Amino acid sequence: MMLNMWQYAKGYVRIRVTGFSIERFLNMAAYRGIYLWDVERAPEGVHANVSIKGFKSLRVCSRKTKCRTKIIEKNGLPFMAHRYRKRKLLLGGILFFVLMMVVLSSFIWRVEIVGGDGVCHETILTFLDEQGLHIGVFKHTIDARGLTRELLNHFDELSWADINTRGTRTTIMIAEAIPQQPIIDRQTPTHVVAAHDGLITRIATSSGAPMVRQNDVVRQGEMLVSGFLELGVDTGNPQTAYVHAYAEVWARRYHPIEFIVPFTYIDKVYTGRSTTRHSLQFLFAGNFRLNIPRGGISFDSYDRITTHHQLGVGGDYPMPFILAMDRYLEFIPTRRTRSIEEATLLAESMLGNRIMREFDFGIDIIDRQVEMEETSEALVVRALIITHQRIDMQVPID
Repeated sequence: MMLNMWQYAKGYVRIRVTGFSIERFLNMAAYRGIYLWDVERAPEGVHANVSIKGFKSLRVCSRKTKCRTKIIEKNGLPFMAHRYRKRKLLLGGILFFVLMMVVLSSFIWRVEIVGGDGVCHETILTFLDEQGLHIGVFKHTIDARGLTRELLNHFDELSWADINTRGTRTTIMIAEAIPQQPIIDRQTPTHVVAAHDGLITRIATSSGAPMVRQNDVVRQGEMLVSGFLELGVDTGNPQTAYVHAYAEVWARRYHPIEFIVPFTYIDKVYTGRSTTRHSLQFLFAGNFRLNIPRGGISFDSYDRITTHHQLGVGGDYPMPFILAMDRYLEFIPTRRTRSIEEATLLAESMLGNRIMREFDFGIDIIDRQVEMEETSEALVVRALIITHQRIDMQVPID
């Protein structure tokens, strides 16, 4: 791509070569160091591109090989400048555009993160913004090594990072670290308390004094295993020892869930009519947005779908111009009525989604009891989810 831009800046012509010794003509041009590109065979001969200086040097090759060369196209800035030499305003505009592109290419206009799906990218971008890496910064002031070092020192969940700038795009590649196992300090005295309410089904104590038994009902925060041990009671010399209490306590828990599914609801009926609005956003002007064209939307009810495209020159040179397209789809709000069968199916789907959203995968769901009551306006759903899980939690002793 850079070679094509350089040839266009110098100017080149596309020629047609005819004669009986075209192969000898091409070999002689290569021997003399004349660069020909995009060489194609045509019915009347051969077509090729050559620079202006190279075309002048081809006269010797044409004379010795009895071949004829003819210009069929003229391309490049010199020919354009000659063609529009009297239109000074146009040439000034082109020169200003080229100068502006050169100046804008000295700044960073896109910052993106690759990898680290388990790490919040927004947090990393905010941290880099505080360190000086953000959209609109002069790219030659970026200290990639220093920013990488600060990034790894600040985020313990990262094991590797690399900051690479190509053109006007900066890419931060990161890799997550393997989570470290928590270090248990066995010297710190602790109690074991209930993290949740529940009916105890099993308790296995390795250290400490159990305060509850199987089938006991406990409340959140209630002590399960004490870190206080009374020693020497039989000898008449009682002493209190503080230990690191530890136990695995399993309990059965009950989770009530209640919601309603109305029989009447508002549905969107799309009419097929749509309209599109474009706008241009300038990143260097405080995110100024210019609507093209201006005007409102004639629809009373509509959905809006927005897509963004950052303009640029190639993949590594995004520019500070974002073209936004808003597509408005008209719909008519229509009141509809569900049957009892449809409401029941929807209620089961909603209950399943809520269970997946509210309960972790490590929790065993051993039973669920669902009751549905039909009223004049809605279907009332009452469910009781029964789980089996650990509820022990260690707290330090003051």
